[in-house]
Amino acid sequence: MLYRKAINNLIAWKEHKSNQGLLVVGARQVGKSTLIEEFARQHYEVLAKIDFIATPHAVDVIRQARDADDLFLRISALTDKELVPGRTLVFFDEIQEFEDILTWAKYLQARSEFDYVFSGSLLGVDLSGVRSWPVGFLEEMEMFPLDFEEFCLANGVTASVLQEVRAAYSECRPVADFIHDKMLDLHRKYLLVGGMPEAVQRFLDTNDMNALRRVHKGVYDMYEHDIARHMKDNEAIRFVKMLYEAIPSQLDKENKRFKFAGLKGAGVVHEGDLRFSRLESSFDWLEATGVALSALRVTEPCFPLGLTADRGTFKLYMNDVGLLTYRLAGTAALEILSGRGDINYGSICENFVAQELRSCELDLYYYNSTKRGEVDFVIQDSARGKVLLIEVKSGKDYKRHRALKNLLQVDDYEIDGAYVLCNGNLEEDDGVLYLPIYMTSFIGRDAAA
Repeated sequence: MLYRKAINNLIAWKEHKSNQGLLVVGARQVGKSTLIEEFARQHYEVLAKIDFIATPHAVDVIRQARDADDLFLRISALTDKELVPGRTLVFFDEIQEFEDILTWAKYLQARSEFDYVFSGSLLGVDLSGVRSWPVGFLEEMEMFPLDFEEFCLANGVTASVLQEVRAAYSECRPVADFIHDKMLDLHRKYLLVGGMPEAVQRFLDTNDMNALRRVHKGVYDMYEHDIARHMKDNEAIRFVKMLYEAIPSQLDKENKRFKFAGLKGAGVVHEGDLRFSRLESSFDWLEATGVALSALRVTEPCFPLGLTADRGTFKLYMNDVGLLTYRLAGTAALEILSGRGDINYGSICENFVAQELRSCELDLYYYNSTKRGEVDFVIQDSARGKVLLIEVKSGKDYKRHRALKNLLQVDDYEIDGAYVLCNGNLEEDDGVLYLPIYMTSFIGRDAAA
């Protein structure tokens, strides 16, 4: 099984919880169910799992429960498992098919001799109508595709090598050349494979690009199917599909900002549809389901960033860089694998950085003004009340960054760090720290700590 760092969160929940169940959220196909089942194998004698898609009749069986005791009798019957006190994990999966199961959470906790995990996809949308949200009875954990470090481990990179990379970052020194070259090679592969567990495993098993792309197509088609299945009307389905399908072409534009005018000819019938107020709920759906990541524009890079965020001006990324390269298709795969320095694949690298930062549970912002220029990402260190600037450069000319220099000269902003993520080795110059792009998550973890 692929190693997932999120298992440490599950272990911490088990060790420190009081009477709380655990709700695991995240987009489809990121590995939630597989991880929970592996966690149960390692830490429990009994796993009583109810999958509301695989066993749809379970919805009616549980809905008819009269009280907590009757509910436990039904769970035992549905799972054919003897629930052993203190040694059993009760796992409700695909709960978007039965949103009212969460109203039972507080009653389940009356039987504290068992542990409870709930999981599902599209929960940001499908659970909006839960009749009684069990406040205080659930701890929430979000899962994402494999990050780059997990991808490295899956590809046989040793913990000691990763520790050396982290030490180089912490000590602000270059990475040894042979390690740097290895990490850049893996990074290029990650841009093609992404972090969806099935795609990573297929890559490891076959090293076959066509087989890999079939996995990506399956995930992408599943997301499109979910849109049609869970939206309420045909117009909403049309808008969400249109926006999701437009992400690659929008990212491929020079400033990567999502422009409504670029949607003409993509299925919009009326010119009046091309307004944020008209499409806002569609953007909300994509973000709430976890299939897209948004970065809002801030007018001032000052803490807290939310105060100057412009909700109507944003960039939109795929939740997995492998899905983006699949959609871009063409010769991108060969060019990335070859490591050609004259090829600019900025949109792909920028999507990678968005994915890495979001996996650190950071909100994403960017800065743009006609006077000072644009910075790809602005994030905040909430513990210290500071902001960090991040530029992403995929080509050789990575020391050209006018906006960074302009913002660093504004004393009122109190910027705590300016980074350029690139293919070069670690170097500090004129107040800017140049980092290998594979170190992205280090910035994110430090800011989120």
